[in-house]
Amino acid sequence: MATPMRSTDFKAIVEPILNEGFDGVYDQRKDEWKGIFIEQQGLARAYQEEYVQYGFSAAPELPDGTPVSYQSGGVLFTKRYVPKIYGLAYAMTQVLVEDGEHINLGKIYSKHLAQSLIETKETVTANVINRFTNTSYLGGDGKPLISTTHPIVGGTFSNRLTNDAALSQTSVEQLLIQIRNAVDNNGKKITLMPTKLIISPNNIFQAEVIMKSTLKTGTANNDINAVKSLNLLSEGAQVISRMTSTTAWGILTSANKDNGLKIIMRRKLTRSMEGDFETDSVRYKATERYATGWTDPRCFFATPGL
Repeated sequence: MATPMRSTDFKAIVEPILNEGFDGVYDQRKDEWKGIFIEQQGLARAYQEEYVQYGFSAAPELPDGTPVSYQSGGVLFTKRYVPKIYGLAYAMTQVLVEDGEHINLGKIYSKHLAQSLIETKETVTANVINRFTNTSYLGGDGKPLISTTHPIVGGTFSNRLTNDAALSQTSVEQLLIQIRNAVDNNGKKITLMPTKLIISPNNIFQAEVIMKSTLKTGTANNDINAVKSLNLLSEGAQVISRMTSTTAWGILTSANKDNGLKIIMRRKLTRSMEGDFETDSVRYKATERYATGWTDPRCFFATPGL
């Protein structure tokens, strides 16, 4: 049974109608998740699966008269997205409705309700990054998002910095080299491009120095800053306010545009209102249903830092 807000809860506002109240609604850092997650409309079913396939290796030389050889492709692994429902509600008594205060209070608390759902989505998506080495949260290939042993045909690949390091120009350059050496599911070299640096609030100033210094940072040498001169991180840096680690950082890649970090929207935000027959209170509710995760771990290369 919902516990409705009553007129006595807002006595100082309801009694003298002309009193003004501070609504407690603040500006938020909205939609940070849109900078790293690709939104897709979910299918009308309880879950959604994506099949990660592999193709062929490099074509061999065929000496004159040698018959062509055959290879078979297949499915390397399957990623399943299971949407969850998130929601919150509040209620007001009939007295508040009769006295007309539900209009003003309703506007205020509908904003609070919206902020609660925004906070949930930001936290749920940020947790995909927060848990990127947590073996309790695995992708379709049976590995966490960041791993040194993502399986491919006949071997593995790594999207974790070879030697974990704090954010610096040197460590960024090393991770950019790893991205440049990325391979597909058959081990063939691919043109994987870095796009954006992902950081926590603790690294915002260090990231600014790395991204915008003309010369190599942290030294007295007159060397150019290759990260800047080559424009290797064309989309700049993005702060994820809800990252829990003060040292973790990573780089988003071009693989994210197709099958990387995803939010599958099964049902977008819906609001509803109804009256309670027994108490005559009015109840307001907002819910949405979605799933988050990743399909291709090549979308993100990272390190827990030091």
